Amino acid sequence: MKISIITPIYEGNQYLNGYLKNISQAAEEFIKIRGNSVEVVLVNDSPWEVPEYDASLVQGFQLKVIENSRNFGIHKSRINGYRESTGDYIMFLDQDDLLTGVALRALAKSVGRADIALGNGTFEKKKVTEDIFANGFSQDFATKPFVYKWIRDFIVSPGQCLIRKSSIPEYWLNHPLKHNGTDDYFLWLLMFNSGAVMVSCREMVYVHKYTGTNYSLDDDKMFLSTREMLHLLRNNPDFSGKDLRLIKRRIYYKRVDRSRKWLFMKESLMNLDILAVNVLYRLIWRGCLIRKEEV
Repeated sequence: MKISIITPIYEGNQYLNGYLKNISQAAEEFIKIRGNSVEVVLVNDSPWEVPEYDASLVQGFQLKVIENSRNFGIHKSRINGYRESTGDYIMFLDQDDLLTGVALRALAKSVGRADIALGNGTFEKKKVTEDIFANGFSQDFATKPFVYKWIRDFIVSPGQCLIRKSSIPEYWLNHPLKHNGTDDYFLWLLMFNSGAVMVSCREMVYVHKYTGTNYSLDDDKMFLSTREMLHLLRNNPDFSGKDLRLIKRRIYYKRVDRSRKWLFMKESLMNLDILAVNVLYRLIWRGCLIRKEEV
């Protein structure tokens, strides 16, 4: 098996040596198995800055560095890296995040005939570090397609996942989001729509580092990206119209200002099915994902 790790870099020289050392440690366990290999594709999305790193840290994997002609954003950069990759499986890892030493070996062992293997990991916040999934039951819950329509995106980062390259939809590759934030959620929705199967990998494979600049923690920027995603889904003739209407209702319902009680009550009555599913989720599966609190 060959894994291609694709990482967009944006003014990321401060991260590169740590990143390469981390990949080398993760690759060491994986390539002990005969026939396995690792390829890293760095996509420079800040072409005004030349990537600088210690070449001696490139051990146990092949390294490609490609340069965007201009700043395209994370989705287009991931696509450009995908186009240059040669692996059977893909991992989209951010420049400031880390893999554990067992990550590649464990995810490769778990994926089997599935399209995505979802590993556990830790989420580093400003004051505390938490497990992404509290237990195996909650992690299995996150592999179910319906939760991405009715509740939310349960995956902190695609860096938790090993993805079969041939399963990545052409629509995702041909329609890059201009606004950063939801390209991974866009990918999961398209993959589930085409019948993709996700399985759990119980190992701790990933560390989501706190930098204070994560797009997923900026509601306004995320909503711009979400609106763009909804527009692209609407223009995709292969995406279920019924699912799209549900996802759109859920997204807009959850943006209602709850301090305006009359408005929230009105919207709740108009979305009783979504309210019921999410209340049930909170009662039974509370703690499946990191709690939303100030980070």
